[in-house]
Amino acid sequence: MRRYIAKRALWTIFAAYLLLSSIFLVYAYAPDPNQRTAGLLAGMGGGSVEKAEHAYGAARNYDQPILDRYVKWIVAYTTFDWGTNIGGTPVTNLLADAVPLTLVYLIPAVVLSTILGTYIGLYSAVHQHGYVDRLVTAVTYPGLGMPGFWLASWSSLIVLERVSIQASYFDGRYGLWTSQNLPFMLLPIFVVTVNLLTVQIRYARSTSLEYVPSEFVKTLRANGASARDVARHVLRNAALPLVSLFFTETLTMLFITLLVVEMVFGIPGFGSLAFQAIKSRDAGLILATTMIPILIGLVGNFVQDVAYVLVDPRVNYE
Repeated sequence: MRRYIAKRALWTIFAAYLLLSSIFLVYAYAPDPNQRTAGLLAGMGGGSVEKAEHAYGAARNYDQPILDRYVKWIVAYTTFDWGTNIGGTPVTNLLADAVPLTLVYLIPAVVLSTILGTYIGLYSAVHQHGYVDRLVTAVTYPGLGMPGFWLASWSSLIVLERVSIQASYFDGRYGLWTSQNLPFMLLPIFVVTVNLLTVQIRYARSTSLEYVPSEFVKTLRANGASARDVARHVLRNAALPLVSLFFTETLTMLFITLLVVEMVFGIPGFGSLAFQAIKSRDAGLILATTMIPILIGLVGNFVQDVAYVLVDPRVNYE
């Protein structure tokens, strides 16, 4: 297992540097729209357009040989020196301020949706065609098609209307761990949980149903095993597909959901930072907010591979 984990770790590191190299090539040969903007602003102020564009490019090493730029690029991103945004603030500082706000509501939502979704989907599969199974099926289908923006908007309006909450948005004047902001994070937790829960229930139910007709389940029931024991054995066999779901479907949906939730509730988290980067055409910040989800996907793939052999020892290490 140690050799297997070491090989997967090395492959993940290689893939990360391959990704950085690919992004560098795109970034190096694509025109920077802000360079042209800097020249236009200088021209409007009576300055030299050519000098302003040259100064902008020189400050970002655009005038250096491509190989030197590539080496500096790799070293900088390896050491978390990710440059500055248009306003001159280090990108890592912006991320350090935004990411904790996102994690406050994201972690509880992922944990709740994963545990509840797996349990409900498994229970529904073991008790197929029962009242609970019919209710779960009836609820999950509309839930899968429910837009996150609609759910966030209506939950905000309903709660703020029915419950006397004074603040309708995250108030940047106060800290996160304050009475003004922390209760407001309950709504994003609810929206993200519901958004992920329906997918988790549906997938857990359909995956578990593949094992319910199996011979080992028939043998367990013939020997008088309880529904709980049957569910436990079914879960052990369905664990690998469920792990795959978590590291593929869930992670993919999360970054789309984050953007929607944070824009609706006014949370200055990672999703809002990514949106502002695109809106302002901030190349450095766009790169950072784009690379983080991709790198998380690479790490998630590594964790998934390790989880496979831990969950099911029958998986081949090769």
